[in-house]
Amino acid sequence: MTFLDRISTGWKAWVLLFVITFGAAAPGVFNLPALDRDESRFAQASKQMLESGDYIRLRYQDELRNKKPAGIHWLQAGSTALFTGAEAKQIWTYRVPSWLGAAFATLACFWCGIPLIGRRASFLGAALFGATLLLTSEAHISKTDGVLVFLTTLSIGALARLYMRNDQSKRMALLFWTAMGLVFLIKGPVGPMVAAYAGIGAWVWMKATVGKGGDWWKVLLWWPGPLIFVALVLPWFLWIQAATQGEFIKGAVGKDLKDKFTGASEGHGGWPFYHLTHLPAWFFPATLMLAPACMAAWHRLKPRNDLGWKWLRDSAAIAAVVFAFLTVLLFILPLLLAAFWYISGRDDWKSRWPIGIDGLTDETRAIRFIVAWAALTFVFFELMPTLLSHYILPAYPAMGLLCGYAAVQLLDGVRMPVSRWISLTLFAIGAILLLAVSFPGVAVFYMEETAGDFKTVAASQVLEAWTAYRSFPLWLWWIGFALAGFATIEFARRRDGLAILLAIAASITIGWHVRIFMLPSQVWLQPTETARAALEEVCGVPAEDADCNAKAPARILALGYAEPSYILTLGTQNLHPPETPLDLPTDMAAYPVVYLVNFEDRKAVPAIADEVANLRAEATSMNLCITESEAHYALNYSNGDPVNFRAIRFDTGGCPGVSPAE
Repeated sequence: MTFLDRISTGWKAWVLLFVITFGAAAPGVFNLPALDRDESRFAQASKQMLESGDYIRLRYQDELRNKKPAGIHWLQAGSTALFTGAEAKQIWTYRVPSWLGAAFATLACFWCGIPLIGRRASFLGAALFGATLLLTSEAHISKTDGVLVFLTTLSIGALARLYMRNDQSKRMALLFWTAMGLVFLIKGPVGPMVAAYAGIGAWVWMKATVGKGGDWWKVLLWWPGPLIFVALVLPWFLWIQAATQGEFIKGAVGKDLKDKFTGASEGHGGWPFYHLTHLPAWFFPATLMLAPACMAAWHRLKPRNDLGWKWLRDSAAIAAVVFAFLTVLLFILPLLLAAFWYISGRDDWKSRWPIGIDGLTDETRAIRFIVAWAALTFVFFELMPTLLSHYILPAYPAMGLLCGYAAVQLLDGVRMPVSRWISLTLFAIGAILLLAVSFPGVAVFYMEETAGDFKTVAASQVLEAWTAYRSFPLWLWWIGFALAGFATIEFARRRDGLAILLAIAASITIGWHVRIFMLPSQVWLQPTETARAALEEVCGVPAEDADCNAKAPARILALGYAEPSYILTLGTQNLHPPETPLDLPTDMAAYPVVYLVNFEDRKAVPAIADEVANLRAEATSMNLCITESEAHYALNYSNGDPVNFRAIRFDTGGCPGVSPAE
């Protein structure tokens, strides 16, 4: 028994795979501030569930957030209630479901692959998938994707067992429908769509080549399964429709979903082959096996004679026409499956695909299933007009399994010289990109570029304020550099097992460097944390009286700044434009009053300066004390604009000592 056999069997395999993703993401869960904008919006809606006790309607301050089902918010609210409470503003409590979801997704990938490609290949594929930069990044962001990929992969694992074993297992059918119901509550139809691509894609492929797709799926029609799905989804659907007077579906489908398919929603467009060009970084370190994975799948599935090649050419031509048609019809990818279904019914087409000299083996059927899952999902999200990097994540477990399948073949002595060097190049490109962007010199370069964009202050003054952020520890960076280099060398020497181990270690180490040292140290890229620093100078953070020598305000009034992280971490009650009042209150009981002002707001300059001058004039006429912080500078990465924060505090009855308590 080889080392790989020993490590991929028993409880050791499950623990190791869980630790890979859980450990790689852990520093980011606790070290990184709340991110704008999606993460903070999700967490804020969950926070308001706890504050209001309303677990049906989703709100962002006073606005209904009719975009996604409530499942992820229930998990985030439960996690926060368990670890802290409704008043908690620490972002890490909202990240726990994503953190656990991503780690369980790695286990689900392993479980899914066992009946398809065996334990050895599944273990390697799951390990590579579990260390990918995209998965470990989504693991420390409080959104839907970590839980989505776990439940989707779990459901496909149940499908894979029905497909491969053809045993009409009612237990697997119930598991499939339970996972479908849960994943629908997380992100609507995305999970069921991906599972359909895997199952229906494999069935259509079978029907197109041998004339029948098989009846392995019939147990899914057993009535308790669909009933479980309905029981999970329908109560929430009826509650949310009633609670919002029918507005939820209008917002989620008529607005949010429609916008994603009819254009680049919220400006999230991209270049052609967007997800493909992101693979060297996001799929790192599994890129080490990506080209061999494609080649191994091709060798298993390719035609065996001239008739097969003709079938393939004809299929490719029809696919091209269908994809062009899909571009016009909002990219309805299921039409592609319908086209092949029609084609498969024609006798002259059935005869063109020879099964191969070894017949239709279980291995061929398994690779068809995985390729259908990976390819259809990848193509669908590549064709969407709204392009965000994390959309492609549900395809990554399938791609990881293909990588594991190829890795075992390489370990068993199969030679793939061309694909090996292609993959080595992809791996090297990804490593160079990740190491380059996490080096201090890159941060300094962007600091200097950003400093020149400020209009209210000289660039030299901004750079002087950012001096402390120009360097950070590099010892993990050097370890990651060495591991990536050794992985490249060992893979070139055909010591593939050691190369995979080194590649995974390199990914984890580089990720730790980014999450422990690089990103937490770059406060100039954290506008809300920069705003907090300004507010703390005037004791202007609500509910932090004990940390100051003066009474803290009940809320903050922002001018020129409205990012969701500001609301999440500083309090739901805080106001931002256009709700911020532009006049000081006449009720003396309302004081102290604290304004957070961004003098660099591009949409309001010079109006911001005029508004602040008006506030100062009002304060003078009312004999109020005015206390101001120093200027604090940052880059708002959400919109690319610089920010120049000052906190201004207004008090009655003289100026108290407002310095932070010692």
